[in-house]
Amino acid sequence: DTANLLDDFYVPALRCAGRYDRATGYFSASSLARAARGIEGLVANDGHMRLIVGATLGPDEVKAIEEGEELAATVGKHLSTCPLKAEGPDQADALELLAWMVAQGHLEVRVAVPCGESRKPMPTAGIFHAKTGVIADAEGDRIAFSGSVNETAQGWANNWESLHVFQI
Repeated sequence: DTANLLDDFYVPALRCAGRYDRATGYFSASSLARAARGIEGLVANDGHMRLIVGATLGPDEVKAIEEGEELAATVGKHLSTCPLKAEGPDQADALELLAWMVAQGHLEVRVAVPCGESRKPMPTAGIFHAKTGVIADAEGDRIAFSGSVNETAQGWANNWESLHVFQI
């Protein structure tokens, strides 16, 4: 009841990390800003973060794919219609950190798109909403977590969330 997910779990775990794999329905750069002390450790450890985030496509986008447009290009166009915007200096710094991490090979981002049984994208009200992660240190020791926390500042620092952590 009194634990602070950000300060008691997330930041200390990231400080020791050599690898951080995360699947989440929602992502905001502000989560990196709030966890900057931990991200500094990940980068200092020459660590790598892999992030899978959810996105949905509309009927016109799915039709374009069916007619031969590349999935990656369609998703890229879709995401460019809702770019990450800084709402203050902390978020601007977070976006700069995000870009730097991608450019330096510390962060790889993939997008999960809802697909039908034939593995073809489909428009749907349903979203990719997994919320799991695995953090490994340089020795290969790993912890996994699962719960209700999205990769957002609100999720890690303000919401009433559930989180289950396991040593693997």
